Amino acid sequence: MENNTNTNNNTSNWKVNVIVGFFGLVSTLGLAYLTYNQSSKDKMTDFKIEQLRIENGEKMAMYNRNLAYIYGACAELRGKLNASRVFIIQPHPPDRHHYMSVVIETPKPGVSYVRDIFNNVPMSDMASFAKLLSTNTWLYYDNISQQVDNKKALSMMLIAGSQQIAIRILINSKNEWVGSLVAENIQIVDVDKEAGKELIENCAIRIQYILPPIN
Repeated sequence: MENNTNTNNNTSNWKVNVIVGFFGLVSTLGLAYLTYNQSSKDKMTDFKIEQLRIENGEKMAMYNRNLAYIYGACAELRGKLNASRVFIIQPHPPDRHHYMSVVIETPKPGVSYVRDIFNNVPMSDMASFAKLLSTNTWLYYDNISQQVDNKKALSMMLIAGSQQIAIRILINSKNEWVGSLVAENIQIVDVDKEAGKELIENCAIRIQYILPPIN
């Protein structure tokens, strides 16, 4: 009788050990899987972060190259025209056009910057002038006070000392208005309009598709 009891106890202990061992193995395998899975996710996350860093770096490098090229093209145009200023008026943000600003500008040494006064100007204040900019390939003014109807635009031009202004529209690959290339003088001078127009046209074609938006 006692032997049967011992045998039963041994059998029970063996079953318990087996069960404990089984669950221990499951726990170990489960922990190993979770560790491997988390490690794989961490590596994938690190990879995505690195890819994003590289992509952002490439985008920033392209942005800087484009901006440098545009500044160079505008400075070259100003020199060839012997203009007082060459600058770009841009509507922003890109999808709503609530404002207009000048960011890119290359004035002649000693000439003030237009961007100091043409910054975040509400589109509603210059609606009629903005419509002219966005719908006309070319605009030319040589008598500002008589030719510019919009009071806000006229006021800003007079403050900037503008006397002669040539404006060429800039469009993107979808034929949407993205800006206006402006060449101007702060005093009346004799200019060859056709030669100047050709120079401005060439500059506009070179820069309009790489012009960075103002967000």
